[in-house]
Amino acid sequence: MKVVHCPCGTNVEGETDDALVENVQAHVASDHPDEVGKHSREQILEMAHEH
Repeated sequence: MKVVHCPCGTNVEGETDDALVENVQAHVASDHPDEVGKHSREQILEMAHEH
């Protein structure tokens, strides 16, 4: 399981890299619409760590 800690305090998890990226993008779209498209797959994975 990988996790990204969003600055808003939400922890976004995913079983695989693909799932994590999808979940982070969905979180950004729902909670931070002004940030949509500002983070590449590579940037999201760089922010992630094992959980």
